[in-house]
Amino acid sequence: MFSKISEYARKSHDDANCTYDGKSYMVHVLMVVYNIREYSLIFKNEDDINTAIGAAYLHDLQEDARQTHNDISKIAGKDVADVVLAVTDVPAENRLMRHLLTMPKTVKDHRAIILKMCDILANAGFSKTKGSGMHAKYIEEYEYRKPIFKKALTWYQDKLNMAEVDKLWLALDAAHTK
Repeated sequence: MFSKISEYARKSHDDANCTYDGKSYMVHVLMVVYNIREYSLIFKNEDDINTAIGAAYLHDLQEDARQTHNDISKIAGKDVADVVLAVTDVPAENRLMRHLLTMPKTVKDHRAIILKMCDILANAGFSKTKGSGMHAKYIEEYEYRKPIFKKALTWYQDKLNMAEVDKLWLALDAAHTK
């Protein structure tokens, strides 16, 4: 079901010379897809699961591979493209401003919040395992992202299994310890 989307993501990242720790960028993409699947019980609706998985494959294409919302819509549909757009960083002068300007659009969609949480988990877990200097930066960023996402998720209790969301928070908390 997702083979066309996965191949599009791989080709787009390869064509843009994107790498992750010196390897194919698909290493990161597949970590995020894995996390969405691992925590799929968060979603009460099967369509939300499929949308989140599709968006996980494509989540960095606008930022890193110069793909547009329309490009992504043609491959994966408007719903997936809208979730990708919701997690795509707004250009700004530094990381903090990018995050602060992006979060208002991310929190408008429960699937985007969960996708971003799974992306954050992939990055923090990987950097912690590798002993990367980025891990300290991810810990710092988590301090302001967590309360915003936590509050926003309360708006979507009818669409999400909050006990399952709590399991994702536990994994995130563990990934963001020294």
